[in-house]
Amino acid sequence: MKRTIVFLVIAGLLLAVACKTKPKLSPEVESQLKTAQKIAKLEQDVDSKQMEMNALLQKYVQEGGKDVGSVMGQTLSPEQKSLLEQRLQQEKGIGYKDMITEILSKEKDIEDLKVQVQDLEKKLPAATVVKRGDKHLDLCVNYLTKDKGLDAETAKKLALQVNLMDELVPGFKVWNFYDNGVFGTFVTQGDAAVSPYRVVQQAKQQLITAKDTAIKQRDTLAKEKTTLLEQVADLEKKRDQLNQDVAMLQAEREDLMKKMEELKNLSEELQAKLNSIFFKIGDRKALIDSGLVEDPWYGQPRIKKFEQANFPDHLDLRIGDTIVFTAQQAGVTKINKIKIAPGAAFKIDVDYTSTISPDATQASVKIVHKEKFKAERTCVILVN
Repeated sequence: MKRTIVFLVIAGLLLAVACKTKPKLSPEVESQLKTAQKIAKLEQDVDSKQMEMNALLQKYVQEGGKDVGSVMGQTLSPEQKSLLEQRLQQEKGIGYKDMITEILSKEKDIEDLKVQVQDLEKKLPAATVVKRGDKHLDLCVNYLTKDKGLDAETAKKLALQVNLMDELVPGFKVWNFYDNGVFGTFVTQGDAAVSPYRVVQQAKQQLITAKDTAIKQRDTLAKEKTTLLEQVADLEKKRDQLNQDVAMLQAEREDLMKKMEELKNLSEELQAKLNSIFFKIGDRKALIDSGLVEDPWYGQPRIKKFEQANFPDHLDLRIGDTIVFTAQQAGVTKINKIKIAPGAAFKIDVDYTSTISPDATQASVKIVHKEKFKAERTCVILVN
């Protein structure tokens, strides 16, 4: 987005410093300075119109106008302008048509302003278009020596009496004027993507921010130093006492750590038991024959013996919810069917689900209702 500002319209008065009198500018130079100011004002107007047009173009694209592609920050190309004009002739919606009309109107205003700028620039001595690496001082000295015939030392002294831009951006235009010992220079945005004013403000803000940061860091470090010195003095006083206590504290610590480890192991064991279900997996007929379970044809399977030794396996429900087993572990050649005793307590597809592998050599039981299994504590998985 282009912004141009009259910048450094200055009179570096070499003779005025010596004589403490203000030399009179020639009517020609005064006219040139006024023309330059008009150029800057017109470029500001171009910038303002460009911002308005960009906002309209963004709205146009958001509402589906893909004709213009990406045009943010630039004027329309002849092809884009032609496409919009064709769209305007074809568009029937009043709102959309008004938007395109306004975009083209802004484009026309911008082109008219640029023509005015070009006409005014013809009245001035040629400006220098900044290239990468150009320095404002060098451009001023070059103008004064080559165009105005001053020696290098005088030209440099004269140039150093004006406010120079430290950072020039490629595309800026540098305008120089000299008359009767009076040197003037200013910078406009030209074809650059950023204004001179913005460059100066950013540099100034960076300096202010860096200064503020440095001051804060200095103050913080000073406070930290004072605090650290106080802490060192205090720690030195306590050091001897702490050294005496180290041996006793170490012994107490080791004893405490040992007890904590014992408590931790006991707590883990208790927590595992409280959150586990104990189970046995086996062939249905074998389990019935052993007297562990009863499974009538017209009733639910139930457990007949509850001794802990009858339930050798367990699952900690805090870390898992699935029991996986093989046909070999169940004592069968293939797994065809699964159910859990006590059947009155656990309902298939409600409290648990079961899955059998396609080759019937492996199966799994997933616990759905964990709290119910924890409350029951024991179960038997009957296979086939």
